[in-house]
Amino acid sequence: MDPEQDYTWIGGVRDAFMAGDLVEPPDWVRRRARQLFQRRGSSNAANLVERVRAALIFDSRQPGLVPAGVRASTIAEGPWQLLYRGGDVDIDLLVRPSKDGRTMSVRGQALSVRGQHIDAGVVEALPSDNLSPLHSGARASARSELEPTGEFALSNLERGRYDVLVRFGAREIELSGVEL
Repeated sequence: MDPEQDYTWIGGVRDAFMAGDLVEPPDWVRRRARQLFQRRGSSNAANLVERVRAALIFDSRQPGLVPAGVRASTIAEGPWQLLYRGGDVDIDLLVRPSKDGRTMSVRGQALSVRGQHIDAGVVEALPSDNLSPLHSGARASARSELEPTGEFALSNLERGRYDVLVRFGAREIELSGVEL
């Protein structure tokens, strides 16, 4: 039998329930579960249609791509490119340090791998250190409109890790832990 279609475990759950062997979970477990469901419920229904976590597929800062010698230090400090793939959408980011040395600006574009049209939408960047920032209603550090061409710009982001959410139509693509 295919293990993905093996439902014999349901019998074990039913037997444990009927035997009364189950105990009440501690209060902290119930509070945590309630918080998780409340956060998830606060998202609008359209967001539940399709949410994809993107994977980093290219980072120009990776070893092997960095030139040796004097130019190597400028790559670490200068602009770099990140490419994420979330389902059938590629999200290309060009990160440029600002002259102040503390902040970054990000220009990006979401492109359909299949050549389909990207709807206008919004892009938000939130610091990754927030507890589940994409579900909690935490305020975005930067927000930009996603143009019908898929282009967007985020400015004045301080160095650090960010969770970036790209929303268009009934889709959301999550870029987790983007290192700037």
